[in-house]
Amino acid sequence: MRQWVLEQFAAIYDRDQYFACFLTAVDQLNDYEAHFKAEVGQANSIAEIIHHLDFYNDRFLSRFRGEEVASLPSSYNTFILEHKDWRRMVKEADQTYRQFRNSLRTCSDEKLQKWTADLGQLWLHNAYHIGQIVHVRKEFGAWSKRAVVKG
Repeated sequence: MRQWVLEQFAAIYDRDQYFACFLTAVDQLNDYEAHFKAEVGQANSIAEIIHHLDFYNDRFLSRFRGEEVASLPSSYNTFILEHKDWRRMVKEADQTYRQFRNSLRTCSDEKLQKWTADLGQLWLHNAYHIGQIVHVRKEFGAWSKRAVVKG
């Protein structure tokens, strides 16, 4: 079970499999590209998507560790940036992913079994938004033509 969970986690974080992982999706992006919106009304910039992902990943990690997580109003918008420094955002998101991996490696088998379904949902949430990042990058020409996925 643990190996499967860690493999699924690696697919969203740092190992390209059938889709680009987080590290590949944000690789070589600069501040301008991260905050760019190609069209008026574009839902979210890449920076806003990363902020949203890290917000939920961090809250989920805290719950997984048994830490208290404050309730938020239903109207809370997780895409609004608290800070705009791109490098700092990526560093914080990377740190959350690393802490999550460590927690997955060291938790009990019973805990892992209990959380497997929820973890799967969180990984799907990450994969969805990582796909959005790749799509936005492709739309404004900031995506490498090199193959990064299996298939």
